[in-house]
Amino acid sequence: MNEYLINILEKFLGDYRKHNEDNHQISFDCPACSEDKGLDNGDGKGNLEINYKFGVFKCWACQDTNNMHGKIPTLIKRYGNRRLLDEFSFLNFEFNDVEDKEKKITVSLPKEYKKLSGVVKKDIDYNIAIKYLKKRGITEEIIEKYNIGYATEGNYKNRIIIPSYNQFNNVNYFIGRWYHNNYTKLKYLNPDAEKSEIIFNEAKLNFDSNIYLVEGVFDHIVVPNSVPLLGKHVSDNLLHLLHDKACGDIIVVFDGDAYNDAKEIYRKLNFGDLYGRIKIVKCPDEYDPSKIYELLGNKGIVKLLMTATKLSEFEI
Repeated sequence: MNEYLINILEKFLGDYRKHNEDNHQISFDCPACSEDKGLDNGDGKGNLEINYKFGVFKCWACQDTNNMHGKIPTLIKRYGNRRLLDEFSFLNFEFNDVEDKEKKITVSLPKEYKKLSGVVKKDIDYNIAIKYLKKRGITEEIIEKYNIGYATEGNYKNRIIIPSYNQFNNVNYFIGRWYHNNYTKLKYLNPDAEKSEIIFNEAKLNFDSNIYLVEGVFDHIVVPNSVPLLGKHVSDNLLHLLHDKACGDIIVVFDGDAYNDAKEIYRKLNFGDLYGRIKIVKCPDEYDPSKIYELLGNKGIVKLLMTATKLSEFEI
């Protein structure tokens, strides 16, 4: 049924800008923003996001000023016509309750979790875990700062555990990275929770300073004041938080082979209160911040971050 709904939306909103089928989200140019700018064919920003699983819409730029948020029928009434509204009603779309979207799985550290900092009695597994981290250049200071631990039993046996803490300093997620010499197909094992609903280590963010967006957690622990996206997409929660609280610049620092993905993030963030405050760093090919830190330490990271620049108008 999604294609029928998208067809209705395109009839009065024009062609969509982006479509994330995994998240059931599709974005268009916002008609209210376009009206404010005196444009008839859209502003090219794609700030109007529609979630067709829950049947809701929201413009990230003018949701408050133009009251651009609510349920899809409201959007059709405002910018469509009676025929499209009748077509929407006739197809009888069924949407999930929005409250379901807000239900979160409670996450806690594995009961087998052991801290790696301040250990007096050190076992064999501790030594293997520490050796793995030191090989990656991870210092005792980093281990203590991020409360990095390990597990010797249970589902997370032979894994480094890197916790995430929410704004209230409560655990809301963690990463389990295999550290043992034995082969495993599954390098990472994470809790059964929706990654897009959490902001990794929000408790450690300084919103008065520049914020760096990186891909993975091992990039995060070596890049100061950073948020790991745990992938290559900015969640709605993080997007809203940055627009609401960030006072400095936002710098995207992806792996060398993901520069095009980094530019997409740049474009997605570069509007509203953040317009003109987005920068990007291009890592050397086949390198990421974690690897640069492993090879060159803090000096290498500082040198990399100093290359942050804005995209040209042509690139945007």
